[in-house]
Amino acid sequence: MKKVFMGLAALPFLAGAALAGEPLTDQQLDRVTAGFTAISIADAQGVVGESGVLLTTTATLAEVAPFATARAGELNTTIFKSLAAAQSSSVTSTITPAPIPGLSGPLGP
Repeated sequence: MKKVFMGLAALPFLAGAALAGEPLTDQQLDRVTAGFTAISIADAQGVVGESGVLLTTTATLAEVAPFATARAGELNTTIFKSLAAAQSSSVTSTITPAPIPGLSGPLGP
């Protein structure tokens, strides 16, 4: 709990340091290259029919990154490489539970 209070106490100082930054010049902005990477994974489970189990997993990946830069006088050209991939799998299985000894019912004796 002490760490939480110390972290909250430091926030105003961090915000002050962030506001003290200077804006970038046009020359600095010309040298900035952008890109991103995004990864997501989703899992789902469910019950299907008579004692069936379903498991589904989906994963995606997307990446954009600078590939090459060409300069001719005042003209700068940057070529970006983009990669995207997706994968999904589903598994369905059916189980037959064994009767519990000594318990009567529709599955038991």
